[in-house]
Amino acid sequence: MTGLQMPKKEKTFSAGELLYKQGQPCSFVFTVVSGTAELFYEENGKKHVLGRKGKNGLLGEKNVLDGTYDCNARALTDLVVTVQSAEEYIEFLQRSGELTPHVFQKKVDFAQQDDVAFDFSFDDEVEKQQPEKTVLKAQKERKSKLVPLQSDKSGFNSQALPDEMSSALVRVEKRARDLTVREPSVLPAEIKRHKIKKWLYGFTDGKNTAEPVILLASVSSDEKNRIRNELYMVLSEISGLRVKVVDKAVDDRDLKRGTLQIRSWLDQHDADTGIYAFLNDTGGTLEIRSVGALSGSDTGVAMSGFRFFLPVEMNDEQKALLKIFAVCALTPQCSEQEKLLHLLLPSLLNEVADYASKPMSGLSKEEQAVNLIAFGNVLTWTGLMNYAQNRQDQAREVYERALMLLPAHASEYVFVSRQVGFLRQIQGERNESLEAFKIAEETFQKGLRAVSEENQPEIYGDLNLRIGNVRQRIALQTGKGRDFVLAMTSYRNALKTLTPQSHIQYWADAMNGLARTMQLFSSYGSKTVLLKKAVGLYEKELCFLDEKSHPLLWARACNNMASALFWLADRQGTDSGLLRRAVEVFSDALRVYRQTGAIRMANVAGDNLKYVEDVLAQMENATSSFDKVPDGNGNAKDNAGRETSLTFEKIHLLEDLEEGD
Repeated sequence: MTGLQMPKKEKTFSAGELLYKQGQPCSFVFTVVSGTAELFYEENGKKHVLGRKGKNGLLGEKNVLDGTYDCNARALTDLVVTVQSAEEYIEFLQRSGELTPHVFQKKVDFAQQDDVAFDFSFDDEVEKQQPEKTVLKAQKERKSKLVPLQSDKSGFNSQALPDEMSSALVRVEKRARDLTVREPSVLPAEIKRHKIKKWLYGFTDGKNTAEPVILLASVSSDEKNRIRNELYMVLSEISGLRVKVVDKAVDDRDLKRGTLQIRSWLDQHDADTGIYAFLNDTGGTLEIRSVGALSGSDTGVAMSGFRFFLPVEMNDEQKALLKIFAVCALTPQCSEQEKLLHLLLPSLLNEVADYASKPMSGLSKEEQAVNLIAFGNVLTWTGLMNYAQNRQDQAREVYERALMLLPAHASEYVFVSRQVGFLRQIQGERNESLEAFKIAEETFQKGLRAVSEENQPEIYGDLNLRIGNVRQRIALQTGKGRDFVLAMTSYRNALKTLTPQSHIQYWADAMNGLARTMQLFSSYGSKTVLLKKAVGLYEKELCFLDEKSHPLLWARACNNMASALFWLADRQGTDSGLLRRAVEVFSDALRVYRQTGAIRMANVAGDNLKYVEDVLAQMENATSSFDKVPDGNGNAKDNAGRETSLTFEKIHLLEDLEEGD
């Protein structure tokens, strides 16, 4: 840094006076002119000294990009320092050339070589004997003379040093998990992280995404933070998770506004999940809300997270429920986090499965219903992560009990109606149960009656889409034209509010469902009107779908359109032009399915393609050998007037788009 002078604004601190505290916004960087400053942090009421800074030493310089001080700085003697604002210091680093991605990467790499997972702390007794030895010097000595790991009496794994260095100031320790922490280190909810931080992290690893982070907000009306600290204690017992606590509470009870507030803090503190809570009027019950990372597929209440109710004074089972609900709010960002959920959820679930599946006493009907919904979500999560442990029926029963208790105006009503309908639909498909399909339709209709077409167009369209899917399956079982018409009506209602510009996934599903229903209905007669309309709808769908952005949706539309072309060729007298076009479109579907690794769907499209190619080859061979001409009824006549028939079979339709296949 030589050659460039920083602005000098001197300030004096008396011995014992704090320059800054851990967790405060990093607004200034200090350079020691005279005297000595001490750096330390506190944990469990115990002080841990990090080191001392004398003349020309910098204080707070490592925190300007993060936005908060990570320790305390105190004047050990009377102290004179020069003061710079954080912005001035950053500008100085930029001018000096030290703040570049290349330099920053080099510093991070050096730290990660073997020390990034360790804490550096001073032995207070040895410190008095050798005050002149610095942290950096001890690090260099340790790296040059390493010996095998040993364990000390404190339970830490310590890096032993050679005999001649046994009295060194620095002891390297891998910190064990301490479950006795009563008061967390509290961070400011809103920090001013410099924009250059993200730019620098574009060239480095940045946040350690392998460790999920829960951000816990303070609680309104919790003046002494007793409730917040108790929540922190429970959440801190979850192995493999890190809990950060912020100094502000979410005061707005509106789900959407509260979610926006907590998500802004999640972004500033690199956290994956937010937890915040409200006290009820009597002060005995907590309404706890969990907000996970925002997903592009989230709709309705899912965008605002989920809530549940627990007493302020929790028993062991209720503490286990708090852990479960918090874990289920996590959206895995990497394979390590997903593995963590696989390990955590089943073991936590086994602790309280019987207790949590029943409404809790002391809560209103709505509060009991909300807790049942939260537990139903847990069962659904567990089933998704472990298909062998299928909990769909158990989840459906829990959701149905919740739906009986929940008023239609509750924010979760539409969500739980959709969940029950979907699980009933799965039951109907698994057991070929017409009754289950009808219950699913009725449940979706309950949710639809609670939705405003004008104010909630996406949810309105989604529910109509689901009703159309169920009605289509009912129609396939009954064969009644009225059921097919009802299915087509539902898809058309969905398309009133869904658009390819705003809801491409839902819009494509509704458009494909409508075309598919027309195609299936046409198989009960000989007319071609519905088949031609179906082909036109598939073509329209393909006009809006991009093969690269939505490959599976695009391939599904190709497969179903090609099958409609094949059926149309059958009705119109084995039209070879339609068959050639069907071969071309089936080939496109097969190519994309193979590229995306959708094996089951690739097999379906491949079988369809092979069959149409065989029929086309048979037709062309028969025409060239016997000069056969189609007679308009699917038959052909040779020159002698003899009839030969070609057999057409139903081509497979891809009823569902399963991205996991």
